[in-house]
Amino acid sequence: MAGRKRTRSKGTGSLYKRGGQGPWIATWYDHNGKRRERSTRTTDKAAAERILSKHVADTALRRDGVIDAGRDRFATEGRKPVSDHVDAYISHCRHAGQAPRHVDQKDGHLGRLMDSANVTRLSDLTADVLEHHLGRLNDAGLSARSINFARQIAVAFYSWCVKTGRAEVNPLRIVPKQDEMRDRRRIRRPMTDDELGRLIAVAREHGREAWYMAAALAGLRKGDLQRLTWADVNFGEMTITVRGGKAKRVDVIPMHPQLAEALRRRLTERPALGGARVFSETVTDRTRLRDFLRAGIAREEVVTDANDEPVIIGKGKRKRPKLHIVTEDEDGRVVDLHALRTTLGTQLARAGVAPQIAQRIMRHGDYRTTLAHYTVLGLTDTAKAVDALPSIRTDCEREDDRATGTTDANARNKTDSNPQPYPQQLERESRRFRAASCENTPAIEANTKITNPMKNGPYGPSDTKRVTGLEPATFSLGN
Repeated sequence: MAGRKRTRSKGTGSLYKRGGQGPWIATWYDHNGKRRERSTRTTDKAAAERILSKHVADTALRRDGVIDAGRDRFATEGRKPVSDHVDAYISHCRHAGQAPRHVDQKDGHLGRLMDSANVTRLSDLTADVLEHHLGRLNDAGLSARSINFARQIAVAFYSWCVKTGRAEVNPLRIVPKQDEMRDRRRIRRPMTDDELGRLIAVAREHGREAWYMAAALAGLRKGDLQRLTWADVNFGEMTITVRGGKAKRVDVIPMHPQLAEALRRRLTERPALGGARVFSETVTDRTRLRDFLRAGIAREEVVTDANDEPVIIGKGKRKRPKLHIVTEDEDGRVVDLHALRTTLGTQLARAGVAPQIAQRIMRHGDYRTTLAHYTVLGLTDTAKAVDALPSIRTDCEREDDRATGTTDANARNKTDSNPQPYPQQLERESRRFRAASCENTPAIEANTKITNPMKNGPYGPSDTKRVTGLEPATFSLGN
């Protein structure tokens, strides 16, 4: 080859100059048999030979197992600029098809982490560094959820470094998470039946009825609503297919009759092909707030400055205080589009739906998520449960019944117009109960039978379809 001059025997590498000029270039084969080529950055042949000999000797040590090639690679990658690893990770996320907004969030969080902790090498990124960074975010007033999100991104980045052979282990996994339940900044509340009815009535006037119904009766998120096509709506089987959702899977959920009616009406008014989107235009947050205001779910408040003085806008006759729409109640809970999913989860719980079925309808990976964040029950609901408990009968009351010839069944018939048998276990436990006195003994009336919603399992699609076919009088969104 022109411009190439071999100066060493085969197996010990070689030196050459490109075009016969410049520094010596060293070439050799590494321990994996892969040809390596690197500039010695010197024109002194003797110095270049010493550098080449060093490369060949290191290769021999790795080939013979004296030096662990894997650990040596980790050390080499750890000395590289951390920005190279971050750029490669962001490119990987974009190539994997992750949402552009989410990728930008990852890039921003990682950049702030490296800058705030002055991390220049991958080996500098330790658990202590991440924990101190999260502590600064906490001092800045960020919520526990935001802090956990920053931690999640850092841990995911280092896990990717482990998978790609850039690091041996992930030291960031030991950094503890914040307790989000103790520091919830945005707590959603379910809507009442009256509020839902008013909202649907307002939305119907502006052609947005099906949008809110799909969120309230099918639990569709904003992205689900934007991606939904008419091919995903099966009126024959009364199902909706959700594709590309938050869990990156295809889910088939039952469709409520009231939602099916609204979608049929929309398709009749706006005929479209199967591939067309059901909602060609997204209902923006600003439009939603105005709908909430018209329905009496939200209210207007005056915007104030740092001195608690009203902010004035406009000039002349148009000069007025600036107003903004607020959906928070007196307890600080808010109502937004996602709160309609909370409404659905709460309605399913009130209807006695088992958590596993509600989980499938809500499309959660764990039913505990459904119970913790999407089921909001109040004192009225718990009071009904307590009213359903059977009465506690004392021995004295039983003796009186035997003396008068009244049986337990007859006693229950006197206080319950629709008698139902008690569970056998509860009946046995009531017999073991002993009371010191028979006077002034409170009794809880038994109104309904206690049943176990977890008894019948497992649950399948037919169960979820049966559950969502609630009676319109039980879960109605207005006429």
